[in-house]
Amino acid sequence: MAEKAEGAGLMKKCWGMAAAAAVLTAGLPPAAAEQTTEVKTETKTTTVITQTVVTEKTKTKWSPFKVCVLDFTSLDIQGQKRFLDQQNRPIEIPPQCTLNDADRASINSVMQGFVRMIDAWDNTRTNTANRAAQADDNVFDRTKALELYHTVVKGPSRPMVIGADYLSAYLGRHNDVFGCMDASQMAAAMQKLQQAPDFPRDFMLRLARETGATHLIYGTVSDLRTRSNSFKGYGIETKTTNYQLDVIIKMVDLAAQHTVYSNVYTGNYREQRPVSTEQFDNNIFQSLMTSALEQAAEELYDVCKPGRKNRVSVTPLPCALTVITSGGGFFKSAKSEIYIDGALAGAGGNTFLIPAGRHTVEVRAEGCKSRTFEVDLTSDRSLNVKLEKQ
Repeated sequence: MAEKAEGAGLMKKCWGMAAAAAVLTAGLPPAAAEQTTEVKTETKTTTVITQTVVTEKTKTKWSPFKVCVLDFTSLDIQGQKRFLDQQNRPIEIPPQCTLNDADRASINSVMQGFVRMIDAWDNTRTNTANRAAQADDNVFDRTKALELYHTVVKGPSRPMVIGADYLSAYLGRHNDVFGCMDASQMAAAMQKLQQAPDFPRDFMLRLARETGATHLIYGTVSDLRTRSNSFKGYGIETKTTNYQLDVIIKMVDLAAQHTVYSNVYTGNYREQRPVSTEQFDNNIFQSLMTSALEQAAEELYDVCKPGRKNRVSVTPLPCALTVITSGGGFFKSAKSEIYIDGALAGAGGNTFLIPAGRHTVEVRAEGCKSRTFEVDLTSDRSLNVKLEKQ
């Protein structure tokens, strides 16, 4: 009986709890009512999505270099800087280090003319003060370039060219990267190129297409210094002279038409001899040059070879685009203007050297409707464009 009474009390208690729950949930929406009868445990997690953007560098196929080392020049010439010692006196280097009249006659003045034009071209490109003038003159003033070229070609030759053969020989150690072409082949191409009616327009690009060379390398002997110390004692008298020679080396990318690498290399030589004797090493200059140029060759190899340190590459040769325009009647192609990527390239009927890829070409002529179209160059190409009268 006691158990029945306890069970009945428990049932009443449960019914009471259910009734209370019904009162509490009255008037609430069904979803809320369900939550009171069924307990749900929800774990909400905030998911942070991190978007990783991977920028892949375009890998270009590495190509070996075909270079030509041009004759070296020197700043130690009349009217310019002189090589002086620590007491500001001219340094008298051995006669074997300079050139006699017959040697000077063998220097390729045409090659030196090209060197001067390349330097002038680089200076023009980087001179921010002349940006507006560059645009008006289409980047390179042909008249000024010709004047500079003929001044060098017809003027006296530089007094010092030793060094080109040394550097070519040192680069030849690394024939896995550098293929050195003979300077006479480059000189012949320069002689041919200067006969072109529109010379020196695109002279670097044309040299590349004519010879297959990718780069030119040339050097300038910029300074020669000495420092002497004398010692007298213990019955002996000696004099020690330290020589230093600075050589500026420049590497020009013919397809890109600008200098892509330059540095100054210093050759060192130490001579010790008794003051009372006439002993003297007549090969001091050659020793200084080999010291500097061996450093130059090794550093050029480091920056040009494939790998982590690579800083200089071979620019693909541009394509030749010839645009021939017509318009009927007495229309002449030369009276039309060709714009490539928004810049005036020249007159119709000419051939333009431009990088491979997509370009916008616009043809304009007085009294005719202009035409604009896209070209995708992968090789040399000729376009025939017919214009309509307005």
